[in-house]
Amino acid sequence: MGDKFTRLSFEKIFNVEKLITIFYMELSKNFCYDGESHDFWEMIYIDKGEMICTADKNEFILKSGEMTFHKPNEFHNLSGNNSTAPNVSIITFECKSKAMKHFEGKIFKLSAEEKNLLSSLFEEGLSCFKLEDETNPLLQKIKKLPTAPFGSSQMTKNLLEIFLIRLCRNTDVVTKKMRRSYLIDGVNVPYDVKEIIDILRDNIYGKITVKDVAKAVGKSESSVKKLFCDYHGIIKYYNFLKIKEAKRLIREERYNISQISDLLCFDTPQYFSKCFKGITKMTPSEYKRSIIK
Repeated sequence: MGDKFTRLSFEKIFNVEKLITIFYMELSKNFCYDGESHDFWEMIYIDKGEMICTADKNEFILKSGEMTFHKPNEFHNLSGNNSTAPNVSIITFECKSKAMKHFEGKIFKLSAEEKNLLSSLFEEGLSCFKLEDETNPLLQKIKKLPTAPFGSSQMTKNLLEIFLIRLCRNTDVVTKKMRRSYLIDGVNVPYDVKEIIDILRDNIYGKITVKDVAKAVGKSESSVKKLFCDYHGIIKYYNFLKIKEAKRLIREERYNISQISDLLCFDTPQYFSKCFKGITKMTPSEYKRSIIK
């Protein structure tokens, strides 16, 4: 008589093979670490405060309630922001599952449910494993406690795998690229501002309005204006870029001042001169005479 039961195998999305470290640190606001790279995954969660995180050569801010991952062999480091003392949870582990690719280059804002699950994971893991040197958790050495509760090692593995699945369902994600800071004209600016500056630079020889910029970046006009509050306003910055280019053109001596005004799409040469003087404290003619030849 044949077997009337269907036996289905469980789908294995994540298989965490080895645990390297699990620990929680309360750090000073001036904490600084030289950085490292290793052939396993690292999961970082900021419980309180915020930290400056580096992945390869890219720097970004990790805020309270947020998590990121460093993939195998990615150079990374952490440092305080010199303002707030952060608390950080870190787990490092081996997992060769293809689904791990989902975590590359992202920052996750954890929901209340995900925070509770993460708390259970750490509670279970820390009841089972202990750092050999608690004064230096970055030495990457843990040992299993003889007092570990029954099944705590498997529970830790299962909770970590469940947490990874939950995180894959998370839609509150930003990319590290969006959180990165960029040095422009000697000032560090966030990605959102850098994206707008790139659009303005691409239109130095044209005309673009706040409405045009807002449409290009998928934001409202008020949001775009708010982003530029710390940079003296978007139109003022746009004119600054145009005048910076005008100075270069004047030095090259290929065009006269009226032609430069037309090239840069100023309404009139008079308005061009007004903007030029407002930024450089000189008229275009005065600037031209000041150039050392």
